[in-house]
Amino acid sequence: MKFWTEEKIKEAICDCTLHNFPENWNSNGLRIWHTDFDYESMALVRTGEEKRGIIPEKLPEILDKVSAIITTNPALFTQYGKPIVELEVESGDAILMFAKYIRKFFKGKVIDITGSSGKSTTTSMVYDILKYKGASANLGKANTSWGIAWNMTNFNIEDSYWVIETSLGGGIARNSKITQPDYAIITNIAPVHLRDNQDLSDIAREKSKIFTAMQEGAYAILYKQMAHFDIIEKAAKDKKLNIITYGTKDSNINIVCGKENAFEIFGKTYKLNNTPTPEHIMLDMAAALGIAYIEQLDLKEAIDKLKTFQSLAGRGEAFSGSIAPNKTVNVVDEAYNANPLSMKSALEGFKKVTGGENAVLIIGDMSEGGADTKKQHLELEKTIREIKPSRILLCGQEIKALWNVLKFDFPGAYYENVELLNKELVSWLKNGDNIFVKASHSIGLYKTINVLKAYMKKYNKEG
Repeated sequence: MKFWTEEKIKEAICDCTLHNFPENWNSNGLRIWHTDFDYESMALVRTGEEKRGIIPEKLPEILDKVSAIITTNPALFTQYGKPIVELEVESGDAILMFAKYIRKFFKGKVIDITGSSGKSTTTSMVYDILKYKGASANLGKANTSWGIAWNMTNFNIEDSYWVIETSLGGGIARNSKITQPDYAIITNIAPVHLRDNQDLSDIAREKSKIFTAMQEGAYAILYKQMAHFDIIEKAAKDKKLNIITYGTKDSNINIVCGKENAFEIFGKTYKLNNTPTPEHIMLDMAAALGIAYIEQLDLKEAIDKLKTFQSLAGRGEAFSGSIAPNKTVNVVDEAYNANPLSMKSALEGFKKVTGGENAVLIIGDMSEGGADTKKQHLELEKTIREIKPSRILLCGQEIKALWNVLKFDFPGAYYENVELLNKELVSWLKNGDNIFVKASHSIGLYKTINVLKAYMKKYNKEG
């Protein structure tokens, strides 16, 4: 359904002037990047010192898809002959105004998902469970205030659910006011994005602001074993929300990991599988099942959907292939981001799935840990030793301290940057290796994943 019309734009953005709009014009929504531009969308184009919007030089590449141009400087774009929305407000403010407007018309349920790790995976799982009933989601896309907002302008107003991953970017309280969630999931709290004058309790208080715009009687789904659970729980109770907990014990929804994996949901047991499944993945599933429980969906059917869940690239995706003649490897791609909690959970999950056999750990810095960064990296030593890797390759500045502790006991190497690592990557790998790759996004280990996939593509063709 094309929600946007001339009249709706005028109502959403009071301080604007519309030029060259044809009769019965309509549009799918707003886009602020040229790389994922879709047909019949409005293009917000930045000018001058503006930070948000499509770069003007990229506009000609997508012009055939553009239904209208949104800008603070229309004179620069009249030559294209497209309808133009002339803004008198800042472009960033306009994005938020569009989202707040469309939210007023949505009659379904909004599910907001945040946390220090696992939020992208949980968002995808919730979407997988709900999509057959009609759902939109910002899957793998921007999760800051402005990213959430432009995604919302493209959501289907007739869906039953909007599933939204939200981060600290732009402020959790602001994000809550934009989305006005009916259900909120907080996956965990970890020392990420910490400033030097902050501690972990500050992150818990900030994450709890997801409840800001929620109404009394709405639902909070909370990981029971998260750090500073008491702070999160109190914030939910202060808003008079219904609380559902999930976790490893003493929760409304407990995970059972072992030879047979299962969920105990309000006292009733539901089997998942009898194959190795990382604990952190099961916890994400448990959070998603909290939504299924509230919505009174068939829990067995929901679990069946989760059985076939495919992890996202950079967030646990597993793939295999040949990277040289007679050299086939298996890869677990966790390269999208990292913090101490997600790193430890992912390493433990990797060990559970592979048994630690032929393990090669490619690990980079965990950024934004604040004053405790060095300590956080050194605390990985115990988990790594438990895996007993065949080789370790460490990359970045902060992780060098960990290398100095491990280098005498494990074959491997330390690299200052990913470019140096990638030059020698294949020489470190052997047939049958199980490779784990994880770091903060800024370290660039996604480039290492790209190198491995390029080799696999080459040798797959030759094979």
